[in-house]
Amino acid sequence: KNMQTKKVTPPPTLNGKGFRLSPLNRDNLSLLHKWESDPSSLYLYTLRKDILSEEEYIEVTTSRLKGYYHVFLLIINHEDKPIGFIYSYDANVVDGFAFVTTFLEAESRRLGLGAKTGLLFFDYLFAYYPLRKIYCDVFEYNSESFSALKNAGFEIEGKFREHRFFQGKYHMMYRLALYRERFYKKFGSMVQRVVSNDIP
Repeated sequence: KNMQTKKVTPPPTLNGKGFRLSPLNRDNLSLLHKWESDPSSLYLYTLRKDILSEEEYIEVTTSRLKGYYHVFLLIINHEDKPIGFIYSYDANVVDGFAFVTTFLEAESRRLGLGAKTGLLFFDYLFAYYPLRKIYCDVFEYNSESFSALKNAGFEIEGKFREHRFFQGKYHMMYRLALYRERFYKKFGSMVQRVVSNDIP
């Protein structure tokens, strides 16, 4: 992979076997609002506690797509149904890092799709942007995501003690990092098994 490959804008659709990652469009914003207004999962992946109206959400998200988000893709399953999203943000191409967040609706979790989505997305980021590492922040009570990230080659680089107030007490937030060279050493051959060569 060439770290000097120029930036691709807008992002392409990434085709995996049995799923794809597709660019976000305005028609999807109502669904995103539904997902990001669900308190049963909001606590897993964001520090946000506020629930915005759909109008407010669309305004905020539209603004973030112009600056805060680096690459934002919907996760589409084999039935052509959006089931989640994955995005990079706070990208720093000078120092070579970006943060990534993934969300899957409840019924699509524990099926291995999160891992496949990550492999495809990380490969895209490392291939098309001058990134050395990818960060993910995870709260200590989200043990499922923490284990998945560790299995994906992420290493703990920081601990933010008493960082998140949830269910009556403060919890630690871990910052984990995935390095480009270690990613390809461990998962290079696996990435090729996840990628679909079918032309959509």
